[in-house]
Amino acid sequence: MRTFKTIKKEELIRDRVFCNSCGREIPSVGTDSRDHYFSADKKWGYGSAFDGESHSFDLCEECYRRIISDFKIPPRENPHD
Repeated sequence: MRTFKTIKKEELIRDRVFCNSCGREIPSVGTDSRDHYFSADKKWGYGSAFDGESHSFDLCEECYRRIISDFKIPPRENPHD
């Protein structure tokens, strides 16, 4: 025979998003503001300058545009989307 009990689980949900470059809040549109900011997550390999560190950041469209304007090779549209 099995018995069961009810437990409450805490869930972590995104509340607000801030641009790591300019510090401004990125306004949310509907339930998902993912279309309005750039998000990066990077786990650095051993032996790199950031040896084993994990970094993540978000950029608003304005800061993303400013940063990619300095690229020698511009980003291109992902053909797999």
